[in-house]
Amino acid sequence: MSQLDYREFVDLVTQSGILPFSDFVPEYPALTTAASHNNWHTGTDTDPWLWRIRIVQDGAAAYGKFFGTKASFIHVDFFPVVKTILASDRTVEERYQDGLLSASAYRIYKILREQGNVDSRQLRKQAGLDTKESKKEYDRALIELQNQGDVVITGSQESDNESGWSSMCYELSDDWMKSIPGSGRSLTIEEAKEQLREKLTKTCSGPAYKYFAKKMQL
Repeated sequence: MSQLDYREFVDLVTQSGILPFSDFVPEYPALTTAASHNNWHTGTDTDPWLWRIRIVQDGAAAYGKFFGTKASFIHVDFFPVVKTILASDRTVEERYQDGLLSASAYRIYKILREQGNVDSRQLRKQAGLDTKESKKEYDRALIELQNQGDVVITGSQESDNESGWSSMCYELSDDWMKSIPGSGRSLTIEEAKEQLREKLTKTCSGPAYKYFAKKMQL
């Protein structure tokens, strides 16, 4: 079997609109399956692990944990549609006041609003969640923000420790979209759901459509 190249990966995201990183959506494509014959974690041009960040930096797709704890890519033209639905067509402040966003998530949101793109180690420290006991709270808060479409993963920061893991960088999705011409159109939630249903009926099997419909209350 031939290897997937980066351009084919971008084309797959474009065609799908939403492309999971791993195969957690039934009967639906994913990067790990499409690139199963690639040489992962090699640091080469054909390493799909590096594409997660490259596609975001190229402005072709958003990347983040938009559906539970699993990561996905959403094409830049399609992201405003999904974001409107994930955010329930409400601002962060409105969702926080309504109890739909935790205090920790709101604190992280305000840090990113003030500082822009921040790597995870610094973000955790500034949020006051850098103790061992608060790691789960920090992780949950970040997932909340991604699940509601407010935050995207935009890069990775190498560890200062040679044996340490790199940390991800996060940015408000609104700021990321501002950097990409033509990506910031606004929609009502009804318009967004109609467009999403239309797209998914063309790209999804029955089980896959059922998964997305449940996640986004279509």
